[in-house]
Amino acid sequence: MTSEQQDARARKHPLAILGVWTWETTLAWIASWPAVSLVRAAYGSHPRGDAPLWTPGAHALLDLLWRDMHGASATARGAAPVLVVAAIAGLVPMASLMVTMAGAGRTPGLVGSVAGGLRAFLAMALLLAIATAAEALALGAGAFAAYLAEAWTHAGLGEARAQQLGAAVALPFLVLVAAMGVTHDLARAAVVRRSAGGARALVAGAAAFRADPVSLGWSWAWRATASMAPVVLVGALADRLGGHGGATLVLLALLHQGVVFGRVALRASWLAVALRRLAPAHLDASAR
Repeated sequence: MTSEQQDARARKHPLAILGVWTWETTLAWIASWPAVSLVRAAYGSHPRGDAPLWTPGAHALLDLLWRDMHGASATARGAAPVLVVAAIAGLVPMASLMVTMAGAGRTPGLVGSVAGGLRAFLAMALLLAIATAAEALALGAGAFAAYLAEAWTHAGLGEARAQQLGAAVALPFLVLVAAMGVTHDLARAAVVRRSAGGARALVAGAAAFRADPVSLGWSWAWRATASMAPVVLVGALADRLGGHGGATLVLLALLHQGVVFGRVALRASWLAVALRRLAPAHLDASAR
């Protein structure tokens, strides 16, 4: 393996990963601030603070949403544009992280990595638009096929078996969407490695995935699964500890941010794999 391939390692660039984590945390804070303000306005003077919202059954939470439906709707409408802008603007820090990891032994620095991310923005945006449309079509087709399978067999097989058949029919479409996601990231790597435009990068990403779908699929799948495990664990813990203040609240905040950082690190690890696969030396060896 060449030095260019060896240098594309996420663990060698903790500051770049920290930068992406900071970006995502800041955007999450901005998007959630209207909801925090809404709860503070409703429960700011309550002797227990927002603790009633955490009681089993969620009656207080449902009451808040029902009584302040207009405020909740405004909060959702305010958060939606932030999330859309974050998805698009987030291409720059992601591309900057990839530029840093692809430095081939020379770290470009903050200015150099951000400049590289900005140069890759248009190609990344085109890839995002194409991948989003393709994945939406595949998901829609899978949902429609599952609905038809369940509807046609409901009377003969019963509700439970018909639902199982519908899920089985939808499964290949979910695998297809995952393959599209892997190809999308490989195309992003081609943008960074080869300065390719959107169309050329997509062709290069598809070729790389076709050359080794099992290994690449596994590399993506285990990291995706590992990134979800702490979300489930910390979510269950938050359900038990929620509503408490003081040290418990600090602990929950630290656990939450630890989960976010871990997910960013695993994502960076997968993008490093994509960068190594799109290194010129690896592509030349595959072609032979």
